[in-house]
Amino acid sequence: MSKWSEVGEWIKENAGSGAALVGSLLTGNVPGAIAAGVSLVGGATGTDNPVKVLEQLTTNPDAMVKLKELYYKDEDSVRKHIETMQLAELKDKQEEHEQAQLTIRNGDNAQGGVKWVRPLHASLSLVCAMFYAFTQTPDTYILGLLLALPFSYGGLRTIDKIKAFGSTKNK
Repeated sequence: MSKWSEVGEWIKENAGSGAALVGSLLTGNVPGAIAAGVSLVGGATGTDNPVKVLEQLTTNPDAMVKLKELYYKDEDSVRKHIETMQLAELKDKQEEHEQAQLTIRNGDNAQGGVKWVRPLHASLSLVCAMFYAFTQTPDTYILGLLLALPFSYGGLRTIDKIKAFGSTKNK
């Protein structure tokens, strides 16, 4: 059974410029945009069944012409729906980043032993790397792995502190 996202992918690949945006509506994650795409495709093919729509689009060239006509007639609405989908995606990414930062800050502000887990891991890894470096035949790959944690932790913490120092929040 075909899905609307499959119909959207086919349209994006075969509709050419312009009407390919209708395919983007069908492959998006915003229900209103998908509904707009289904409406346009349904109007062009005369059906709202994705299997029949795909069949119509692949076998009936008039259906593709009709879809392009409907797209150009309603181009502003299609672009608005695409904008809505992009804004939703960017908002999701921003919230994901904010949650990760909040989790890190909460870990840094935690009371007790939890606060020292990452710095102790980095310090222990650095000490092990120093001892390993003075063995008879140290492997550079293993030494690099042992040094990755302390350098990345120390470097990232330093970058965070530099950014915080230069930010307008602290001024």
